[in-house]
Amino acid sequence: MFGFRKGVRDTEPVRRYGGTLVYCGRDTEGLIEVVDSYGVRALHFGTPPRQSAMALAEPERLELSYVRAMLAGLMFTPGPRRVLALGLGGGSLAKFLARNFPDCRIEVVEFRAAVVEVAHRYFGLPEAPNLAIHIGDAREFVRREALAGASLYDHIFVDIYDDRGLSASVNERDFFAACARLLEPSGVFALNLWGSDRDSYREAVDLLRQYYGSHTLRLPVIGRGNIIGFGFGPDVPKPDLERLRPVSRGLEARLGVEFPRLLRSMVPMGWR
Repeated sequence: MFGFRKGVRDTEPVRRYGGTLVYCGRDTEGLIEVVDSYGVRALHFGTPPRQSAMALAEPERLELSYVRAMLAGLMFTPGPRRVLALGLGGGSLAKFLARNFPDCRIEVVEFRAAVVEVAHRYFGLPEAPNLAIHIGDAREFVRREALAGASLYDHIFVDIYDDRGLSASVNERDFFAACARLLEPSGVFALNLWGSDRDSYREAVDLLRQYYGSHTLRLPVIGRGNIIGFGFGPDVPKPDLERLRPVSRGLEARLGVEFPRLLRSMVPMGWR
């Protein structure tokens, strides 16, 4: 169960993380805070790191560079029909995909129901016909879907982390195995490897290599601590910079994301 509370009085703005506290609530997992600062609205879970962000003047634009980097897999599989996003945050990725790919079925798994409500109320997450949100544990969801022989996904995005890095609940062999079974042979698996825990990073890289072999790339996010790891299905051809340059330029013009620069930054996966 969870509950919402105002957290601030209209006549007394509260400062938090260098901005103005717009909302403060708590569920069984802890605090959920929304803070506005210099035209940007951010989601926090009781700590300074931003879990999601949205420019108030441009709510449809992807504000965080690491979220834009997670979309780099679109250069390899640019016309997704079915996408799975594990972890919602403020819903910026789900909102962006639902708006720009109206014929694509987008499924999101989020553990905290309160986070889903905050995403709708404060971050403009739509009730779109091509967007379905499941409340539950991501690891259990993919294991259940894989065992049931569910339809495959063109893209799987994993953005589930705690204050140290990739959540231990998904940094495990059975989770990676289930995701690999749910990925189309021409599909892309994208994983946010944010965090300062070197052991957690190494474990995730090892699992990526185990399930995707040489079909792995990493994308360091400039100016951030994030590294995005990519695993590719067996039908995805070996990356060819020259071949993908026109694709990257076309996607940049269409989606407003810096795909040519992301393409130049993608390198074979290796130890950090």
